[in-house]
Amino acid sequence: MKKTIFILILSSFFIAQAQNNNKTPSVENSVIGVQLGLFGFWAHFEPKLTPLISLRTEIGLELGLRKGILTNDELVFALLPNIVIEPRWYYSLERRVRKNRAIAHNSGFFLGFKTRYFPDWFVISNDNNTSVIESLDFIPKIGFRKVWNEHLSFEGGFGIGKSLILANNYWDTTAELTFRIGYNF
Repeated sequence: MKKTIFILILSSFFIAQAQNNNKTPSVENSVIGVQLGLFGFWAHFEPKLTPLISLRTEIGLELGLRKGILTNDELVFALLPNIVIEPRWYYSLERRVRKNRAIAHNSGFFLGFKTRYFPDWFVISNDNNTSVIESLDFIPKIGFRKVWNEHLSFEGGFGIGKSLILANNYWDTTAELTFRIGYNF
């Protein structure tokens, strides 16, 4: 009888421990940071919507380069302001937890739908005749985010979508290839 009670108490302890360890993986409540990429720099805020979905918002400056006949063969650079809203589904969180990999600060693979707006507010350029063509981009993308030491992050992604030039309602195809390093606060 004592053995039976001991086994029941011991097994209930292990069942309780197993239930505590099976916590459902989830994105962070909010992630705030800055990032630097090959073609610009951004500040971002990413609040949680559901356990696997977040809504990333960004504001930043993207670099544009041009050299050719229209610029008298001079190199013209411009920093263009942009605003981004991107829902992200972090589909690999459960698998990462099963494999004992970190998911802090939303580390993992994601699918996103990037909506980016280039407003005609200002341009930082070495040419006084450079202006912004107001446009709105819609880009479905796949990406990966990895965070080290709670603060340093790397993000990469790829997507192909459509761009709407607002002045004349002209649709064009656009693509995005992202490599960014960043710091999370």
